[in-house]
Amino acid sequence: MSIPDYPHLNDPQLSFESTSAYLSDDEGVTSPSDYSHQLREPSELHLFRRHRAPPSSVSGADGGAVMLIRRQIERIYEDSTAQVRHAVPALDGVEEGKTLAEEGVDNAGDKEGDDANDVDAAQKKKDAVALNRKEMWRSLAARRKQSALQYLSDLKPFRALTLTEGPASNTAQRSSFNCLRGYTVGMFGRDAAAGCTVAIMGIPLGMSYAKLAGLPAYYGLYASFVPPLVYPFFGTSKQLQVGPAALVSLMVSAGVSNIVNAEGLSMDSDPDSYIERYTQLSIQCAFLVGIINLLMGLLKLGFVAQFLSKALISGFTSGAAVIICLSQLKNLFGYSTPPSTKAQHILRDLIAGISQFNWKSFLMGTCSILFLMSAKYLSSNEKIIEKWPHVKWLKPLGPMIVSAVGIIVVYAAELTEVIPCVGVIPPGLPIVTVSWWTPVSPSLFGAVIPMVIVGFVNSFAVSKRISYQRGYDIDSSQEFVSLGLSNLIGSVFQACPVTGTIGQSFVNDEIGAQTGIASIITGILTMFVLLFLTQVFELLPLSILAAIVISFVSGMFDYHEAVYLFRVHFFDFVVWVVALLGTVFLGVVNGLAISVGLSLLLVIYESAYPHTAQLGRLHGTSLYHNVKQYHDVESYDGVVIVRIDAPLYFANAQNVRDKVRKYKKRANQELKERKTGIAVRYIIFDLAPVSYIDATALQVLQDMYNIQKASGVQMCFCNPGIRVTERFLRAGFIELVGRDHFFSAVIDAVQWCLNDMESLVG
Repeated sequence: MSIPDYPHLNDPQLSFESTSAYLSDDEGVTSPSDYSHQLREPSELHLFRRHRAPPSSVSGADGGAVMLIRRQIERIYEDSTAQVRHAVPALDGVEEGKTLAEEGVDNAGDKEGDDANDVDAAQKKKDAVALNRKEMWRSLAARRKQSALQYLSDLKPFRALTLTEGPASNTAQRSSFNCLRGYTVGMFGRDAAAGCTVAIMGIPLGMSYAKLAGLPAYYGLYASFVPPLVYPFFGTSKQLQVGPAALVSLMVSAGVSNIVNAEGLSMDSDPDSYIERYTQLSIQCAFLVGIINLLMGLLKLGFVAQFLSKALISGFTSGAAVIICLSQLKNLFGYSTPPSTKAQHILRDLIAGISQFNWKSFLMGTCSILFLMSAKYLSSNEKIIEKWPHVKWLKPLGPMIVSAVGIIVVYAAELTEVIPCVGVIPPGLPIVTVSWWTPVSPSLFGAVIPMVIVGFVNSFAVSKRISYQRGYDIDSSQEFVSLGLSNLIGSVFQACPVTGTIGQSFVNDEIGAQTGIASIITGILTMFVLLFLTQVFELLPLSILAAIVISFVSGMFDYHEAVYLFRVHFFDFVVWVVALLGTVFLGVVNGLAISVGLSLLLVIYESAYPHTAQLGRLHGTSLYHNVKQYHDVESYDGVVIVRIDAPLYFANAQNVRDKVRKYKKRANQELKERKTGIAVRYIIFDLAPVSYIDATALQVLQDMYNIQKASGVQMCFCNPGIRVTERFLRAGFIELVGRDHFFSAVIDAVQWCLNDMESLVG
């Protein structure tokens, strides 16, 4: 029996038995295999010439093994021809004069009722079909040959010219003011409404976050005044609002309090020196955050934020939410405790001072929490909003409502001596604090770097989500610059570190802010409060500020994400739990550092133990899939096909080598149990998923090749990418293995191996 050569199964519409006769010798196609070479899709591996061993006759003692190999070969050929045999009859209905290359095959020709009995017409139609069929194959072969040559001429490893790339398109706005060219009165109205609403919401919220940072409440007003005026001139988000944020404020409290305590200052022994030093370090934090953000933006390091996974951020923010709520209980209970960012210390100090419990402060704060939580629920309930549309304003106006009610109650009932309040706020604008920038404590950098990373991730996530919904792009590096300048210029005027705020930014977008003008209006209104309304806010109870923080921060505890991670990916769930517990019990900075370290360890582990698969042919197709994923795949005796699903580098090359040894050992054991008389003689590597290979991995492959070659096993490689092929060429690996053993598809490598095995056994 004559074993046919295998067609290239990447073209399932071609039947080589039926079409090769229509190609003349001047096309250079003399056999189905030659034809498949012309029609094969362009690939860099066409430069590797392939010499197929001709089939041999059955003879000798190994005749049974040869017949086994031949049956495997015939199964491939029969399946391939069964798939594509329908392509030829489909050509029978083409009208005379049409070319298949342009208009395809019209299989309705058999229904020409008027000419069914006309022999001459039938003969003419057959001639036309034959002509069109021949023209189609010629055109297709010529077109693919031309495209293949063009593709090969453009490949980097095999040409002398250097690729030149045009400038990358950048659709991101360089500033949110770029859109002011078409600014209208209607747009200003929406910006004004948004800016006023955010100011009403942000003024008490900023004061609350200043208290969270361990600063006097009016420093929150300073941070809500200057940075919102700066960001729109440099930022690329049109709706982002910058100001004090819960996470950054908590990190300021954690970092600065540790440094002040390490310097030997105490709030009990010398409160004035403690407050002065604490305030100076906080301003220096804003200065350093601005400098680092600015440098990262200028150096285009926006990609750094991608190293914090969603699981890590969710666990960290959930742990921070717990710490923030616990830290506000002292203001809710009406007495003070030493600052701390560890849950066990906060609870210990609260229990120790429980004798100072102030029920009036607690009652006012609890009522405020209930109102704010109810406002959040009503504002997010679509059924209620449909009946009463104005309810949606309760959430953004809630902080100002409870603040106004608290101020009125304290003033009317003269409770300033009974309930702890904000106290004295210096009237007028903030002073210039450039002289506070130096000297900088070296230990401050350890506290500032986490602020930069967390602050940018927080800000970028908000701005990215809003810009996606609004249909414009933002520039991550430019966002670094804008946040850096907002903090740097803010530190000139007594502002603590700021970042993009979540709640105010979404409210700003929901109300309809169009440009950064809304942010400027927010800053102007805050300036108005500093100039004329400071005496009013001096009567604001601290328990209400605590209620505002607790109500807004409670939504940061993302237990839904924990449930999702537990169901989808257990390792990510572990990261979430570690980030949560580390932040709650070890402090904000330590918790973040531990969770980042664990995430990096998991990344290293995943890359050091990449997924590999042993492949088999899916029955009836030319597709090769994981033998563990499909039940009806066919393997070939004497051939092991391995796919590597990751880049190869020094950390995982040894592991890949061990897995290949395991696949080979298992295949030999199965062949021995079946008594086939054949051992593994070929190992085929599918390198399509391998995007990168380094020198160490190349050396491992070379050693593996030498060892396998010495044991009589030939290694073959399929479809390596351009970068991998470059490394192979430079290392001389292609010459070592031989170009005959590099293929553009797994089916070609399998065909070559089976033919070669047949000739060797025969």
